[in-house]
Amino acid sequence: MGTRACSGCDITYSLILPEAGLMLEATVTAVVWAVSNLVYLDLRRKGIRGFTRLLAFWMGTPTTWVSLFLVREGTQVVFEPPPDNEELLMSEVRQDRLRRERAERRASIAEPDRDANRPEF
Repeated sequence: MGTRACSGCDITYSLILPEAGLMLEATVTAVVWAVSNLVYLDLRRKGIRGFTRLLAFWMGTPTTWVSLFLVREGTQVVFEPPPDNEELLMSEVRQDRLRRERAERRASIAEPDRDANRPEF
């Protein structure tokens, strides 16, 4: 059997190109998979249980199994702000009020002096 030359054959018809719908489906699936893995990791780290965590685990399988065994439950450190020093805060407020009052008094007292120092022609 010999090879026959095909006149007018186009190679593009013989290639199987992915359809746009399949490409979109694959992209959306990858994004949902990545987000669900991140959500599951965060919820496990915070120690939050519930339907959301179960759903994220189910949608992120098989990688969420790795997070299940590697990330300990409730390992996120919660930072609490230091307590306020009320005495120091009130003293700063008082000092600020005194500075404002002194600045207002000087401005009102200095205004008539400026008028008196101007030479008149």
